[in-house]
Amino acid sequence: MRRSLLTALMASASLILASTTATAIETEKTGKCSAGSIWQADLELEYKVFDLGFEIDTKNADENWNFTLRHNGKRVVSENRTTVKDFDDSYAEVEWDLIRPDRKGSDTFTFRAVNQTSGEVCKATLKA
Repeated sequence: MRRSLLTALMASASLILASTTATAIETEKTGKCSAGSIWQADLELEYKVFDLGFEIDTKNADENWNFTLRHNGKRVVSENRTTVKDFDDSYAEVEWDLIRPDRKGSDTFTFRAVNQTSGEVCKATLKA
């Protein structure tokens, strides 16, 4: 009885250890763009899928930004987005959320956004 109880406890401990070692990787960075806007980039890896986000807070609404994402140096996505006023109307923001598969080895994601009106550039690099 003691031996089977000990075996069951060890098996449970192994399952708990396995589930805690498979935790998600999360990274977040914040910085300034070339003309003073503020960017925030985040990355979460869970179940071999990256959940990526890039947000820019700026002064003006209704401006178009061109977003580009590179994964390990290769351009994988490019899209245009428009800034919208935030709830308190003191600034505008634009968000870009993406899902990307995990690749073998290390992963480096480079976000780049260019304001199509002013030419302001925002750039962030995240590694996993």
